Amino acid sequence: MKKLLTLAALLGMASLSFGQGYVGFNNTLATRGSTNGTLMASAPVGTWYYALLVAPSTQDTINASLSGWTLAAMGTNTTLAGRMTGNNSTDGNAVQVNGYGTTATADFAIVGWSASLGDFTQFRLWWNNGAHDSGPGALTSGWAAVSVVANNILLAPSGGPYNNPWGPSTSGQIPGINLSFYPAVPEPSTFALAGLGAAALVIFRRRKA
Repeated sequence: MKKLLTLAALLGMASLSFGQGYVGFNNTLATRGSTNGTLMASAPVGTWYYALLVAPSTQDTINASLSGWTLAAMGTNTTLAGRMTGNNSTDGNAVQVNGYGTTATADFAIVGWSASLGDFTQFRLWWNNGAHDSGPGALTSGWAAVSVVANNILLAPSGGPYNNPWGPSTSGQIPGINLSFYPAVPEPSTFALAGLGAAALVIFRRRKA
C-alpha cells in the first residue's frame, strides 16, 4: 500500500510539472505590430487583441483554418505604438502553456484582430477560416492577421529566463504581425436593393428628360 501511495504521489508530481512550461508573450521595438504595413499608432489598452496559439513542434505551418492549433494565452496592446503583452505569470514576464512541460519545445503562432470583432470565440466566427465574407460576422468590418510560425521554442520553468515566440526572423521566431483591413460585405438583399435603387434613378432621369 505504501508503495502504491508513493507511486501515485510521484505520478501526480510528474503530471503537475508537465503542465508548468512558460514562455514570454510580449513583443519588442524590433517585433512590433502594424496595420496595412504602417506601424500601429498608440492606442488605449484593449484596442487590439492577440491570441497566442500553440502546437506540437512537428506542426511547423499554420493556415487560415487555424487547424491543429490551441489557444494558449490572450493579450492586448499596450499604449506604446505597435506593442502588446499578454504576460500574466506571478512575475508578470510570461504565460503558462498548459500541457507542455518545462523542458518541452513547441511551435507558436499569433493571431491579432481589432477589439471591435469581440473575443477570441467571436473572432473565430467572424474569421470563418479566412472567408469572413460568408461567415456570421460578414456585416462587420475589422482588422485581422495570422502570423508566421515560431518553430521549436523551448519552454521554461516559472522564474525563467523565458524564451519568446517574438524575435528576429533569422532566429525562426515571429518578426512582427501586419493586420489587414477587411470591409463589411453587404448581404445579397442589400445588393438587390441597391440595384433597384439605381434602376429607379435611371428610369426617373429618362422620364424627366
